[in-house]
Amino acid sequence: MDDFAAHIDSQRGLPWENIADFEHFYKTHFVKMVVLCAKIAEDEDLSSQLVQEAFFKIWEKRGSLKEVANPAAYLYQTVRNTALDYMRKMKRERVGVDIDPEAHHHEEGDGKDEMLSFVRNASQKLPEKCRVIFEMAYFEGLSNAEIADYLDLSPLTVKKQKAIGVQKVKEILIPAMQTLLVLFSYLSK
Repeated sequence: MDDFAAHIDSQRGLPWENIADFEHFYKTHFVKMVVLCAKIAEDEDLSSQLVQEAFFKIWEKRGSLKEVANPAAYLYQTVRNTALDYMRKMKRERVGVDIDPEAHHHEEGDGKDEMLSFVRNASQKLPEKCRVIFEMAYFEGLSNAEIADYLDLSPLTVKKQKAIGVQKVKEILIPAMQTLLVLFSYLSK
């Protein structure tokens, strides 16, 4: 843990409680967040703008963020959501139709999109820290070391949280899949 993180932990404060801490938080995480965002937006200049927008959102609503347990995880989620929202908006503008981002697209294919959707929905039921690590690992493709660096955690903690996440997602999905199999067998009669 760096000196700044130790300072924050000892103060029990958040990095957006004053401008100096926020500036340090920004400088510490900006480049890492641009790299992360570029995995979604696939454009470094755009990613830089989206990360700046995410930091701005956090600063604007800092008064309501008193209960955030892990500022780095909250930042990651804000950056990710900002990038995904932007990508959805661009897709709507290209298509010219108001697409519901939660709608499931039933296109011909091998069912990977539907399965991924089930896993994403199941991952939303994980505890926050576990969910963030699970998403970074399995949806963003980040290594344990990268996740540990982004969230200021030990690689062992990341590994354990990933294992917990996989186990809990399985526990959520297996009964649902069994129900679907029973339903399909009933309908095929």
